[in-house]
Amino acid sequence: LFLDDLREQLAEAADNGRKLLNLRKRIAAIRVFDPACGSGNFLVIAYIKLREIEAEIIRRRKDDDKKTWIKLTNFYGIEIKSFPAEIARLALLIAEFQCNVRFIGQIEARLDVLPLHDTGRIVTGNALRLDWLEVCPPPKSGGAIESDLAGPTGKLALESEAQPETFICGNPPYIGRKYQQQEQKDELKKTFGGRSKDTLSLDYVAGWFIKAADYMSAENANCAFVSTNSICQGIQVSSLWPVIFKTMAQISFAHISFKWANLASHNAGVTVCIVGLTRDHKGRRRLFESDLDGRITVREANNINPYLIPGDNIPIPLIPA
Repeated sequence: LFLDDLREQLAEAADNGRKLLNLRKRIAAIRVFDPACGSGNFLVIAYIKLREIEAEIIRRRKDDDKKTWIKLTNFYGIEIKSFPAEIARLALLIAEFQCNVRFIGQIEARLDVLPLHDTGRIVTGNALRLDWLEVCPPPKSGGAIESDLAGPTGKLALESEAQPETFICGNPPYIGRKYQQQEQKDELKKTFGGRSKDTLSLDYVAGWFIKAADYMSAENANCAFVSTNSICQGIQVSSLWPVIFKTMAQISFAHISFKWANLASHNAGVTVCIVGLTRDHKGRRRLFESDLDGRITVREANNINPYLIPGDNIPIPLIPA
């Protein structure tokens, strides 16, 4: 869903060399941060998709140098277990090699693969206890670079680098309130820091949403998580969303409830939603929905409220029994 904006910018650029160059600079400055990264699947897919867009830019511009500008060090993650964290680092290296084979050729890819260089910046630890601004610190501000102006004059000009953007995404652990250990309940309470009076009713995934909203208060970032749909229903709406909205974050896009399943041997499907957050109050809001045949419809709205329907942000308070 984050890629939609990049693909639209690519379509709008058409064969305009300057617009394509600006998009390539933008992509090279994007940082992807998964604070529940496991073995790195979200990071790997993000890397591959960004490389695909970059390859199309190179093709349209007919650039001779096909080497990527996208650095693995722009991919950040948090994983609580050390083994999958190592797998995530390795998976990004493999993804880079596979993309190089695909886009610049097998010979060039083999020449570039050794010695192994820096890969994704994956930190091992508990995401609700770590300071995300330390894991994925604010990037240094971009300066100006000397650029060759296209055209008959061939003059050089100073051109600003693309401003870094951070996209926070992932599939954090859900864990409903009845299944949380006391340690996890305490983590939620500490993460909210007294801003919610009812953290005991929240699913564990709510901790990732408020951590992301707090990160966005300090850094140019957007966020989206696959989540249990219960955070957008019932009592959890009044416990979670007023706190998020106080950080000035809003729902930028959402995919309403759908069945999530994977290839695990004892897989149990769970009903989930996808919720994106932004601090850009001027952007359009999009609501996605899948029918039984897998067809996706998109509705645009002025605002998406916590129940994932078009409307104002007015949580319904819990009525005492």
